[in-house]
Amino acid sequence: MPSSPLESRLQYEFRNAELLRQAMTHRSHSATHNERLEFLGDSVLNCVVAALLFQRFSKLDEGDLSRVRANLVKQQSLYEIAQALNVSEGLRLGEGELRSGGFRRPSILADTLEAIFGAIFLDGGFDAAFAVIKRLYTPVLDHIDPRTIGKDAKTLLQEYLQGHKIALPTYTVVATHGAAHNQQFEVECSVPKLDVKVSGSGASRRAAEQAAAKKALDEVMAAAPTLGVKPKRKGARAAKLAHVEVVPGVTGVQAALDLRSPERRERDRQRNHSADANASAEQTPAAPLAVIRATHVEPSAASYAAAEKPERHVIHRPEKAVKSEAAQTPDASADSAPPTDDARSTASDDAPASRVVRAADAGH
Repeated sequence: MPSSPLESRLQYEFRNAELLRQAMTHRSHSATHNERLEFLGDSVLNCVVAALLFQRFSKLDEGDLSRVRANLVKQQSLYEIAQALNVSEGLRLGEGELRSGGFRRPSILADTLEAIFGAIFLDGGFDAAFAVIKRLYTPVLDHIDPRTIGKDAKTLLQEYLQGHKIALPTYTVVATHGAAHNQQFEVECSVPKLDVKVSGSGASRRAAEQAAAKKALDEVMAAAPTLGVKPKRKGARAAKLAHVEVVPGVTGVQAALDLRSPERRERDRQRNHSADANASAEQTPAAPLAVIRATHVEPSAASYAAAEKPERHVIHRPEKAVKSEAAQTPDASADSAPPTDDARSTASDDAPASRVVRAADAGH
């Protein structure tokens, strides 16, 4: 059986009571305090809440899961759970924190609850910590809307109006009250199309806008049944295409939709079949490529000329052989020397005879 009221409310009994004692000790009380346990408990809490959300909300994406988890493990949420467990009853604080009301401070109570989760993890393991955290968070998970949790009033109002194609609201500071160091702002939120005009107040302009947006959202949601919601385009398109027949074997979204009547579809199918049969019957086998070339290619005149022209054989000799033959040939410069006077006279005497011989040859 649990040995302390807190263990009874947690429905968990510590085997090592010193761990619970350390978890309930603030750093202002002694050197052995709960900050390391708080660090450990924070990680365990995030892991358990992430697993609970993953199991419960299977359609939420990563961004929405992170947003919901951040809202569930934030200081205010932990403070509310700590108050329900009456954690402040056994809290060990220093004199200064006691005088300043530390046992009511949200940050101290939230940190202490995380330290308790860390102590349970060390004392009984992850399964024990999972069971305790799940038991504490189940009532919270049963009453949350994952689509809206973690979003402020201004964001929710804006998303709702945009979803219904309504102009966004306007915020106007209508008054300020109090001294400069302690002012109160009054802001008016107006949605003209829905004839909604409300005001809210707060210690800052932002806080006043949030308060006004919360009131405006309540009024808009109350008038929601009177807002005409058009059917989604996807559903309307699906209704239009309900009678469409999908042709099997055809690729492409547009090609697969046959909008013809069944009778016309059958006639077209038969016509196409007969046309294909006629085309295949008229088709003749193609001649081989070699036959086509032999039939249609005729020899040109240039090819005949090339055939009658005798072949010329060109002998290529090495350059060294040509040079050696040139070196062995006698010098022709002596033959080309100018003739002497006897030679010239002899040539002149023989000239008429040579001309007579050439003339006789020409007559033959």
